[in-house]
Amino acid sequence: MENYLSQIKNIVSELQSTKIYILGKGPSSGNMNPIILDDGIVININDSERIYPGHFSLVHSLWAVESIKANGAKANVYFSSRANSSLSNWFQIPYEPETFETHERTMSIMENNQLSITDFLFISATKLALAIQQIQNKKLDVYFIGFDFYSNVPNVITDFSNHQPDYTEIVLKSQESVFKTILNYFQYSEKIKFLHVGNKTYSDLTIDAFNKVDASLSIPNKLMQNTSLYQSLLENTKEGIPIIVAELTNNHIGDENRLRAMIRLAKGAGANAIKVQKRDVETFYTEAELNSPYDSPFGKTLRDYRSGVELDVRLFDVLIEECANNEIFWFLSILDINSFEYVKKYNLPLLKLPSTISKHKNFLLNVSENFDGDLVISTGFTDTEYEKFVLDNFTSNRKLFLLQCTSSYPAPPESCQISVIRHYNNLKIKKYSNIIPGYSSHDVGSTASMMALSAGAIMIEKHVKLGDLDWIHFDGVALDLSTNQFRNFVQDIKIANSICGKPEKIIHA
Repeated sequence: MENYLSQIKNIVSELQSTKIYILGKGPSSGNMNPIILDDGIVININDSERIYPGHFSLVHSLWAVESIKANGAKANVYFSSRANSSLSNWFQIPYEPETFETHERTMSIMENNQLSITDFLFISATKLALAIQQIQNKKLDVYFIGFDFYSNVPNVITDFSNHQPDYTEIVLKSQESVFKTILNYFQYSEKIKFLHVGNKTYSDLTIDAFNKVDASLSIPNKLMQNTSLYQSLLENTKEGIPIIVAELTNNHIGDENRLRAMIRLAKGAGANAIKVQKRDVETFYTEAELNSPYDSPFGKTLRDYRSGVELDVRLFDVLIEECANNEIFWFLSILDINSFEYVKKYNLPLLKLPSTISKHKNFLLNVSENFDGDLVISTGFTDTEYEKFVLDNFTSNRKLFLLQCTSSYPAPPESCQISVIRHYNNLKIKKYSNIIPGYSSHDVGSTASMMALSAGAIMIEKHVKLGDLDWIHFDGVALDLSTNQFRNFVQDIKIANSICGKPEKIIHA
């Protein structure tokens, strides 16, 4: 035992890294940039050394032992429940079976100090990470990569286990349940931070974000990056590529982890912009409205609900950080003068004036006069008089995304009026060249949004959510990020855009 402990200490002391990468073989590991792992301590699971050879390898299954023999041992040190006399750096350590009956068994394994091999090797890897943290005596970030828990997608390298798909699916479900238990158990640890890389609701980073994340970026730099992302989207619109907006509204319900998950999942589904809302609750509503009954987890009044779901200073920092890490542009709807004054410090290149405040002309004019960036204006529950007001006051020296919208949740098919977008497109062609037509979708499904593209829409907004919360506004029309609803919607939009093609007639091969 002392022998392998000294091996761990020697490797860890030499590296002095504050990052540990635990590498599985799920499909996401195939999209990983391996260079990133060069600056950390790498723990392989079974034969994941075939993707990237690490400092430590944890091996349990016989097939994994045979795979390592066949492909040549590449890790620095091996820990296994099985003996292997042919390798001097191979250490046999105790095996502790996981009963899968209760999570208490898992936690009892986690809480004893002895390094052991378990059926679910991420448990052993977690214990090894904890041992490394004790040696280093500093806070460590531990990344789980390639732990996708999918049974219907092939691993990035050949799996020699020869398990049947049905069996694999059951095992993966059990593994994922245990894995989430471990993440929850350590979520408030001050000594070690566990981060899952993937497209799960509990993931901390997508694989794309992991490949590009730069923790040294300051908030100002991240805001500059946001502006740069917007400029790229604008350039794409010139080529007829639509901006697909995942409209979070307040469906993050003021929860940091939920907000992060929604941003990651929206990006993973194909959105290229995130939109949130900002309102000053105390001034936006009357006192009678604030005191009116409204049942939510935050209390019994509308004030309780609205105060609970608003973004505060901390959550704005989370929004900025997560969007920067995932390289997705963000902007927001502003609903009152206090919110407008608040968001000025972010120097955003784009703001939205929603249909909700279309009657507040003085406020709208204030934004027009005191904001130099571009604007999105949706036209729900308005008529041609409002259109004239917008054209007269918001079309000079800026891009104006003019969005057809029907303020009904859900909007029935006959009320979508997609032809209005064709009208906006004609306004652009004939007089207002800085107009960019779009569609804010409150209808069910993707048909109207697909038709909007053919009418000239270059921005498509769609409400998204994370699971069903019947007490939240707009929940009925929002597409669920935790299923394939929004992903399928984005795919339909991309297909429709491909079908539309370019306006110039060409002869195909």
